[in-house]
Amino acid sequence: MVAADHERQHRAFLAAIQLRHPWQFRNRGISERDEPVQINVAPGWHALLQRLFEEVEARVPEAERGGFRWRRVQSTGGVLELHFDGVRERVLSAVTRARDVAAVCCEQCGRSGWRRQVAGRYQVDCDRHFVERLLSASRGGDRAAARWWHTPQPSLGERSPAEVVQTGPVPEVLIDQALRAAMPDPPRLNGAHRQRLEGVWPLMQAQFSERLRSLRLAEFEPGRRASGTLLALMAGEVASGEQANAVNALARRGFSDLRLRLLGAGDLERPARANDPWSCMLALEASVTIPRYRPTLPD
Repeated sequence: MVAADHERQHRAFLAAIQLRHPWQFRNRGISERDEPVQINVAPGWHALLQRLFEEVEARVPEAERGGFRWRRVQSTGGVLELHFDGVRERVLSAVTRARDVAAVCCEQCGRSGWRRQVAGRYQVDCDRHFVERLLSASRGGDRAAARWWHTPQPSLGERSPAEVVQTGPVPEVLIDQALRAAMPDPPRLNGAHRQRLEGVWPLMQAQFSERLRSLRLAEFEPGRRASGTLLALMAGEVASGEQANAVNALARRGFSDLRLRLLGAGDLERPARANDPWSCMLALEASVTIPRYRPTLPD
């Protein structure tokens, strides 16, 4: 039902913007070079896009409109992609502002949110829609998730999660419960896996030295291109460029199949409010320790 409602809203949105701003979407499919405009965003971003199209309408004079055309407007991993032809200097600040607003705007409803992952899929959510996404990933399936959603919980004052989200802000305890319900099983490592993964330790220690406290592995599926999530538990702050350097070091040594996530002690104390709640709960509930590297001593 929700998907059908979103589809109706999306069709109505497309019709409205093309009626109000026809020149911004002209020449759709007339020649091989002019492919149809791709617009693929959820209803929560419709309002900010409408403001963007109105700004473009005001900024571009009629004499310069012939060269302008939107090509692709879509959400990719929780990031608003905006591709267009023509008059960049007139509209670039409006495009940048729309992207900034989208980064903190729930894609489903338009309320305040931030970019979070569920099983590797990123989206900008408010807390309510983040919980609903977690439910869709529940290990017990749709039936078990629906039962939990409508069952009174002692931790929620004998109210059901459905009642709680209807009456106010989503509490941390509810996000924690939804995260735990969505966690995959901890991985099982054989001897060969452990031996290979021990080689990650010297690489990560070279990058972070004494700040690296522990390495854990989650979401491990040998044989796949992205075979697991490497969780590095850190002490102290980590600069943004340091993670990129560590990822490159892992790739150079044959560990490009591991997705690196850096976690601080404070994140694990309150996973629901961490920047990456999913990875924090993986570390707490669904991961195994990677043994420290011990070089073989000569006989």
